[in-house]
Amino acid sequence: MKNTFKVLSLLLLLLTANISWAQPWVARHNLSSAQYQTEFNKWTGQGYRLSQVSGYSDNGQDRYAAIFEKEAGPTWTAKHGLTGAQYQTEFNTLTAQGYRPVLVSGFPSGNQAKYAAIFVKENNAPQWTARHGMTSAQYQTEFNLRTGQGYYLADISGYTVGGTDYYAAIFEKKAGAPQWKARHGMTAAQYQTEFEQMNDQGYRLFKVSGYSSGNSARYAAIWQKTSGPAFQARHGIAGSQNYQDEFDRLYYQGYRPVWVNGSTVNNGDQYACIFTSADPFKAADMQAVDNLVKAYMQSNDVPGVSFAISRNGKLVLAKTYGMADQEGNEKVAPRHRFRIASVSKPITSATIMRLIQEGKLHLTDKVFGSGALLGTTYGSQPYSDKVKKITLEHLLTHTCGGWGNSSNDPMFQDKTWSMSTLISKTLDNMPLVNEPGSNYDYSNFGYCLLGRIIEKKTGKTYEDYVQQNILAPCDVTRMEIGGNTLAERKSSEVKYYAPGNPYGMNVTRMDAHGGWIATPIDLVRFLNRVDRFNTVPDILSNASIDVMTDATSQSNNGYAKGWSVNASHNYWHNGALPGTIGLMVRTNDGFCWSILINTRPSDDQYAGKLDKLMWDIRGAISDWPAHNLF
Repeated sequence: MKNTFKVLSLLLLLLTANISWAQPWVARHNLSSAQYQTEFNKWTGQGYRLSQVSGYSDNGQDRYAAIFEKEAGPTWTAKHGLTGAQYQTEFNTLTAQGYRPVLVSGFPSGNQAKYAAIFVKENNAPQWTARHGMTSAQYQTEFNLRTGQGYYLADISGYTVGGTDYYAAIFEKKAGAPQWKARHGMTAAQYQTEFEQMNDQGYRLFKVSGYSSGNSARYAAIWQKTSGPAFQARHGIAGSQNYQDEFDRLYYQGYRPVWVNGSTVNNGDQYACIFTSADPFKAADMQAVDNLVKAYMQSNDVPGVSFAISRNGKLVLAKTYGMADQEGNEKVAPRHRFRIASVSKPITSATIMRLIQEGKLHLTDKVFGSGALLGTTYGSQPYSDKVKKITLEHLLTHTCGGWGNSSNDPMFQDKTWSMSTLISKTLDNMPLVNEPGSNYDYSNFGYCLLGRIIEKKTGKTYEDYVQQNILAPCDVTRMEIGGNTLAERKSSEVKYYAPGNPYGMNVTRMDAHGGWIATPIDLVRFLNRVDRFNTVPDILSNASIDVMTDATSQSNNGYAKGWSVNASHNYWHNGALPGTIGLMVRTNDGFCWSILINTRPSDDQYAGKLDKLMWDIRGAISDWPAHNLF
């Protein structure tokens, strides 16, 4: 066995915050000893087995990553946080009871080694032997001895204590064992080279362990020449959040973790992992998608892109590209939220339709004047006859007679004004030009008024009511109204880049017409609950959705009530502000998708190009997996 290879730092098991765990596996990482014990008790109590555990240290604190599987198997037990002496005692006790170790993870804890291990008791177990606390030379000697006796390497863990590299290993001997190869002591570059060569020779990565030698990562790994599902492997991921991001990127392409290893490098955590997919996308299809997105980004100078696609009520794909924060060198991940601009309008419309469905509002309700929805709260009296004719439907359909963004959009007046001041000054100083209902003029201000109607009818803020009564039933929990300045950027929110000043607007005041921040997955969750396909329960009745997506005669551009529609009965909405473009689409054949970017190209065709990109992405995929990533 060559001594030139590195132990791959691969511990990291984790569970993404927004993944639904109605599935036969669970992963966690960056757990303290107490947290790990809690998770262990929780999942084993529900019938899960611990399939992998890795111990490591992060800034001097013991941490664990683990994977649990809901599957049958032999009797088993697991131990963690054991000193060398404690591990030897447990080893002696359990082996005397008929157990054997199948996984051992050694890791540094202060100035000593600790161990986590899984033991099984099974009939017809193979011959085996296990060793721990071996120096590199001792491990090489043991390796040569056991392989010479016909054993193969079943498990390897590298760890460093007091500046010395150590190894724990399990060797097994049984008929029909696959061809295999193993390497240890590899630098990251050596490991990558070896990984590629092994792939070319038909070997799959079986296990990898990372550790520190000096101030650099080292890897030990085992490959087997076997068939298996499509897989992806990663190593050298520094930091828990970076691992979580990569976990999410792979999960939302249909992959799940089967091996994770955490290690300690320069007192920080580092991860290596293996993911597999039982129903993967075709590699050529994913390459075509990547090429389309990268070409779009390059030609339009786009820093970051995130999109999500569902089919027949199932989330089938979500991918991210580029940078969430160029200055901070932070890549876009599925967790990143974007300003969605006017994609907020369908959310407001759905809220209004829900209140109509509940009998609390009617399309014919007047908005201004004595006894009307907003009464005489805003502006000076008396209102003009035109103002008093405005109905709820006029606001939904952009046919209130004026206040459109085709000229002097009221919503972009003095950003220091409060919402109340803005509405009052608009009513007093911007008279309607046309009769309500006579013509279409896209109005942000109209949807601002819809937000105030929601507040007046529910007694809650617009944001609170929508979060609790529209988004929560859609399983959307992270959407909120965005801040105005860079300093007010929310957690996991991208930075915005533009022509123009993305931080020179009162976004908070835009709430009901353009203030939300969201991920594409959030928006697809919402779409699936207003899509009328009934693959998952909608939050509105079919009749309400029909009304909401029925274009009026005045809407010669095909605008309904918070949605653009066409003759094929696709419906959608786009949105743009300095620094962002958003789009969400429901097609007539079962697809819903959303895409968000963190700039607004100066090209006047920016919305059409983004729409074309998503249709091209759909067309590039020849075979859709059956998985559901919600």
